[in-house]
Amino acid sequence: MSVDEIVCREFAELATDYLDGAMPDETLELVEEHLAMCDWCRGYLHQIETTARVVAAEPEAPGAEPAPETIDGLVAAFRATTKGGSKP
Repeated sequence: MSVDEIVCREFAELATDYLDGAMPDETLELVEEHLAMCDWCRGYLHQIETTARVVAAEPEAPGAEPAPETIDGLVAAFRATTKGGSKP
């Protein structure tokens, strides 16, 4: 990647790689600089982490839908972190 900064749309595409630790050092530095300045992207990252944590806690059953309380908990968490509005 040969850019000087990451914008929100780019961060949204890179968030999973960021959490997985699967990006080059140069990109990691740009992403962390962006996160230091952008409340929206920090909230988005928190949503992804929350979703991954809740899904990991669910018992595995192929093809099963999440329990209603799980869905309600995720929706509540997303609403709590997006009260400031939305971006890209």
